[in-house]
Amino acid sequence: MRLQTKLTLFSAVSKVLILLLLIFLLPFLISRVALHNTDKRLLTKKEQVFDIIQRQGIDSFVGTGSDEMYGSYNLLKEEFISIEPIDTSQIDNRIENSYRDVEGEILEYRVLSLAFEVEGGTYLLEIGRSLATIRETSDTMQRYASYFLVAVVLITVFIDLAFVRILLRPLRLILRRLQRIGHPDSFRPNPLPTTTSDFVYLNNTINNMMMQIQEAFLKEKEFIGNVSHELLTPVSILQTRLENLLNDPALPEEMLEKLVESQRTLHRLKSIVHALLLISRIENEQYLRNEEVSVKSLVSDVAEEIEERLEIKRLTLDKSLTDDITWKGTYSLLFTMLFNVVNNAIKYNRPGGAITIEGRNTSNGFKLDVKDTGVGIPEEQLPNIFNRFKRLHAPDGESHGLGLPIVETVARFHKIQLSVSSEVGKGTCFSFLFPV
Repeated sequence: MRLQTKLTLFSAVSKVLILLLLIFLLPFLISRVALHNTDKRLLTKKEQVFDIIQRQGIDSFVGTGSDEMYGSYNLLKEEFISIEPIDTSQIDNRIENSYRDVEGEILEYRVLSLAFEVEGGTYLLEIGRSLATIRETSDTMQRYASYFLVAVVLITVFIDLAFVRILLRPLRLILRRLQRIGHPDSFRPNPLPTTTSDFVYLNNTINNMMMQIQEAFLKEKEFIGNVSHELLTPVSILQTRLENLLNDPALPEEMLEKLVESQRTLHRLKSIVHALLLISRIENEQYLRNEEVSVKSLVSDVAEEIEERLEIKRLTLDKSLTDDITWKGTYSLLFTMLFNVVNNAIKYNRPGGAITIEGRNTSNGFKLDVKDTGVGIPEEQLPNIFNRFKRLHAPDGESHGLGLPIVETVARFHKIQLSVSSEVGKGTCFSFLFPV
């Protein structure tokens, strides 16, 4: 999963969790706030009642010496009020919820109960506010608060998504640059247009590493080219001397066999030197890609070249090219590329096996597959099959040599995408994609 997607999902999930927590706690919090405000309102109403009693006297509510209780739902309009004489032993000041019978209906009120003394008497003042009104107000607040929280979460998620996208833009730029690197030679260090120091540090580190790789690769290319040239001359001289010795009629039979074996070893050494020189020249771009090469004709030429070897190993070759493509490149190199793959298909095939070459147009370009029914390549060796510095062995113990590194070098030189799949005991398939 991409880093941007992960950050966005984390932001969204965390905000949804916070939203659910707030929605769960919201009724309790709003109820507590509503009761607190109601209590403050009752205390304010109490002061209003005391002002009225001070102005009008207690007799206007309860007669002196009378045990009757005064009650009214009109004096404070939204709260009821009751005043009654009590004994000092009954004083119990509090604010609490309690039920009252109003015209035969039991209703719950928030009631302030407060004893006070005036004109030599002790009275109990009760001021109550209906909890139904308080709960109706709380429900309305909860509903609008929920709408507001959902809107805030959605807005912040979209803002976070846009911010993360902008924040990670330098990282996407670094990744695109790395994906475009097909070869160390093609890398060019570039500054990163960002003010985020972490990305600048990452970009500079990658630039430095790639420059070191590029320098090491250039040294390796020079070394291989120089060594190959230096080896080719003495190898050619040795080969000439051996050929002269073999032409000597007085050479004993025992010595003749040893010289022939030495000549074979020298031939293998010369083939390796030529392969290294070929890779070096391709990587130094000493070839021109100026020939129009038909892939269909190329397959026919390779098939004609290997015809004799197929008969020796009793193999069958099936060519199935429904389409064709003309690719601009170097014919000799493309021939070597395809020949090496088909040659491997012969070399590592089982007696009586088959080789299939299929070519067709796809949505991504022209695809050429070379399949065999050979011994296959172990899965752990596939990542290094084109590495010239890894000496890999087929399941039969024989080395793969430099043939496949040459194939990969030629394909890369011609911008052909190369892939391989294999299964031990069933065969291998090399795929060349000539992109559109």
